[in-house]
Amino acid sequence: MKNTALVAWNSFWENARSRFFAICIIFGVVLVYTGMLLGILAQEQQVRILLDFGLSLIELAGLAVAVYGAATGLLGEIESKTVYLALTRPIARAHYLLGRFAGLMASVLAAMCLMAAFHVALLLCKGWAWNGAYLWALLGSFLAIFVTTSVALFLSLFFSSALTALLISGILWTLGHFIPEIRFLAGRTPGSAIWFLKAVSYVIPNLGLLNWRDNLASTAVPPLALWGSYCAIYSGIWLTCAARLFSRREL
Repeated sequence: MKNTALVAWNSFWENARSRFFAICIIFGVVLVYTGMLLGILAQEQQVRILLDFGLSLIELAGLAVAVYGAATGLLGEIESKTVYLALTRPIARAHYLLGRFAGLMASVLAAMCLMAAFHVALLLCKGWAWNGAYLWALLGSFLAIFVTTSVALFLSLFFSSALTALLISGILWTLGHFIPEIRFLAGRTPGSAIWFLKAVSYVIPNLGLLNWRDNLASTAVPPLALWGSYCAIYSGIWLTCAARLFSRREL
């Protein structure tokens, strides 16, 4: 576990140096520019649009960093042969993979927290009253990125192509917000296609389950136990599959 933690720490700083500050600066510029464009609207409309837009942008920015890191990071190390140096240490390939994933997600979480701090400061300047549901929405976005990144890591090893992994991960993230509609369509589809659609609905990450942005006006608490269980099981399956592929891969 010590070597796994060391890999995670190195992965964290590697991603932070390459993408962390750049994505946060871009986010800040876009958000401030959006706030200026909304100056013609009433204050309540400004706050509502900035709140929804900012949270969506935080998730998209975090997703871009995470999926890109998962799709290119390990493949880049394999192609440049730098992975050999890491694997000369007494560490199993599965633990190395887990460390890389943990470091990547830690850097994404740090970036999201920094962007959220800037977002909240701008909202408070616009007259927004703090609501604890904001933190639940931010947590749901991070967990959505977490499960999507676990799939992206598997896809990068399965196809050995960063571009393919990026494209499929983006498609899965998009479809993941429409799981109820896919299952409804499966129920109305005749013949054997119903089983295909049902199977697809369980392979695709159920991101609608983790979406709390629609409940920002509510004081309710999200189903944290369900969130944690779903993310642990779903991501655990894909990370296990990725570890098996990495263990069998000839380096």
